[in-house]
Amino acid sequence: MSPCDISPPPSKRRRLDGPSAIADGDKPSNSRRSVRLAPSLPSRPITPLQPNQLRVFSWNINGISPFLQPTITSFFRSSRSRNTSKHASSRESSPSPPATSLRACLQRWKWPQVVCLQEVKIARSDTKTQQAVRQAVRGPQNVGHGDTEQEPSYTAHFSLPRDKYNARGFGGKVYGVCTLIRDSLMSDEHLNVGDLVKEVPWDLEGRVLVLELPYRKLAIFNIYAVNGTDNPYRNIRTGEVTGTRHDRKRALHKDLQAECKSYEGRGWSVVVAGDLNVARSPLDGFPGRRMEEAHVANRVDFEEKFMVEKEDGGSGMMDTYRALHGEERKYSYRGRGREWGSSCDRVDLILLSSNSVANRRIVLQEADILDEEAERGPSDHVPLYTTIKLGAMDTDEPN
Repeated sequence: MSPCDISPPPSKRRRLDGPSAIADGDKPSNSRRSVRLAPSLPSRPITPLQPNQLRVFSWNINGISPFLQPTITSFFRSSRSRNTSKHASSRESSPSPPATSLRACLQRWKWPQVVCLQEVKIARSDTKTQQAVRQAVRGPQNVGHGDTEQEPSYTAHFSLPRDKYNARGFGGKVYGVCTLIRDSLMSDEHLNVGDLVKEVPWDLEGRVLVLELPYRKLAIFNIYAVNGTDNPYRNIRTGEVTGTRHDRKRALHKDLQAECKSYEGRGWSVVVAGDLNVARSPLDGFPGRRMEEAHVANRVDFEEKFMVEKEDGGSGMMDTYRALHGEERKYSYRGRGREWGSSCDRVDLILLSSNSVANRRIVLQEADILDEEAERGPSDHVPLYTTIKLGAMDTDEPN
């Protein structure tokens, strides 16, 4: 499998649109020291959760393995801590280092109820790593439903590749999504959490996982959308080439839209969170978006299916970050191996059913992208989140 078939997007970009920023405020010149850099704005404070609030985090972590190592804490320790806490660092690495890294992130994020991770890169047959992730997010009592306000406990759920023709690189350690669910979220539900997390039949690459909350009539989609390329896409049964990864990307758009509409048709609200692999507007790419014909078609297809109003054939979804912050420029993909700000995109999104917002079943309260180098950790994306307030809930039995 070619590396260009795997997120993140290729670093080579045509500078046809997007903002222009000059390092240190310099004016453009022929000097090689004049470097175009995207802005980097500080993160907003993450507030403690209040009653009836639901917070969803999303992060393309570009591989789960570093998060199961004790040294991951170094990515999130301030420079002052690194200079003064050598002994503390040693204590953090013992006695059970695998449990500290993911939980350190959860604690920093004020214990959100749902965390959608993409590109975890776990083979479906690798049950040992899956169990290590489950163990890493459990509470200190190391038992399920040991959730407390100070030390919440989580369960981990996966959708991992099972397509032998289109997801076979690196020993199957490609793609994959994982949803972390805080135990206390399930207190109002009448089913086992394992029965509420579902894969979809139209995805075999480990790109989609749905959390259903029947009591709240809310479905939360964890999405790692296809990165459109000219690489071949093969029939899942025969292996015959039937198109390109661009074609597969647009097919996923179609299937995802239909799935979301199915829930909305039953009166449910929908949250779509993840790496959608699309930079929606010139605000969302630096120094510019990919403007080749296929990429433009992918972007138009996404907008028509998800952002265009329902009466015009779309889903009329709300881009939570844009809804609250207008034209503010923050980015979620920050490529590694190059200067911070030299190439970046906002390709990770959290979308809401606009009809649920309109009728006040959901109130959008917070949205932000933690667009800082320290927040990127070992990944090439940064986390983002949305906080909503849940309105009146149905009191009928789940259906």
